[in-house]
Amino acid sequence: MGRATFYRRGVTQDQLVAALIGKVTETFRAALWPVINGTGTGAERLRAALEVMCATADRHLYLLAGMFLARGEVFDRPDLETLTADAFAEPFEHLLQDGAADGTLRDVPPTMTATVLFNTVGLGYVNLRTEHHWDSETARRSVIDLVLHGLLTS
Repeated sequence: MGRATFYRRGVTQDQLVAALIGKVTETFRAALWPVINGTGTGAERLRAALEVMCATADRHLYLLAGMFLARGEVFDRPDLETLTADAFAEPFEHLLQDGAADGTLRDVPPTMTATVLFNTVGLGYVNLRTEHHWDSETARRSVIDLVLHGLLTS
């Protein structure tokens, strides 16, 4: 639809952003659910969750790139209730706690580290794919290996 159609229908820019990010959120949560509830160590499931995040980003790559670059930190805007980074980072918090409990991940502050993971992998991956034109495998491996290196116990 064109801008005029949105205007005639009374759709605001914030409503449009919320709807688009809502679609990304649905895709991400649906893909992440089996990983969160799956088997394996905390470290294995964390890697799988980060892979899911990158795969989801690929499905919505240019939308996310536009959101990150054109509007700034969309996920932390207080006026868009459901788009906080905490909502996206929460699954990673649980995986970090699981990994600390089973000894496969260092014991770190889970809430803060989950937020760092979400932002580092999410923004880093999207930036490498869109601005640096890296292929998905190289970008995913590079970002995930870097962040996991700082978390693994061995």
